[in-house]
Amino acid sequence: MALEMHGRVRAVQKADHTLVTQADRSIEAFLRDKLSQLAPDWSFLGEEEGLSGDPKAPCWVIDPIDGTTNYAKDIPLWCISVGAVFDGIPIFGMIAVPEMGETLWAARGQGAWLIRGQQTHRLLISDHLPLEQEDLIASNTTVERVIDFSNVPCRLRNFGALAYHLTALARGSLISIIAHYHKLYDVAAGLCICLEAGAVVRYLDGGQWRAQVKTASETRPMLCAAPQTLQALIDALGPKIKSEAIDPAHDLGD
Repeated sequence: MALEMHGRVRAVQKADHTLVTQADRSIEAFLRDKLSQLAPDWSFLGEEEGLSGDPKAPCWVIDPIDGTTNYAKDIPLWCISVGAVFDGIPIFGMIAVPEMGETLWAARGQGAWLIRGQQTHRLLISDHLPLEQEDLIASNTTVERVIDFSNVPCRLRNFGALAYHLTALARGSLISIIAHYHKLYDVAAGLCICLEAGAVVRYLDGGQWRAQVKTASETRPMLCAAPQTLQALIDALGPKIKSEAIDPAHDLGD
């Protein structure tokens, strides 16, 4: 559906100044319909229609197109992200990257997997220490405005879609992702995939991350990486003395 509509739908600006297309709305409506038939007692959190149902129940967490700006501007790094969480834990994740011909998926306790063409590969994330100049860390826009990277030699990347960042981490292209002022639907599916591949997730202050079923943004920077790599980054990173943050409603890095 997304590929069929690509280049044929107009992007408009929402109240939060991010873009939306008819493809976003149509895909979310389709997924809500199909998933509610599969699990009628589950709740649902989607980017376009918000939260419905009991947030304490198992919850589908959907971003119909993560990277809508990329999608609208003909940049091929956009994803369809379908996750599920329960009791603060990601229990399922599937991310399709249509223009790359890739689908990644994971279920709690069943490992993480990449399907590309006719081949399926298990995904495993390993530590890479010491940190080096050519190691890549991906983050969304607000991260560089609030975090001091001066003690980290790695190169930074922003591909415009947090779900895609997490697929790149799971594939081993990145050593870490960092997110700030993101929504649960940006990361739920990808975190399940990365956790099943061997990563861990924490807040920058070292606190334990848990999935909170809500429409509001996360205000604490979050990291995901292999265990020892994550600890090395937490030890090396810190807040900027003079934050360059702007109103995140005007710039979510997507």
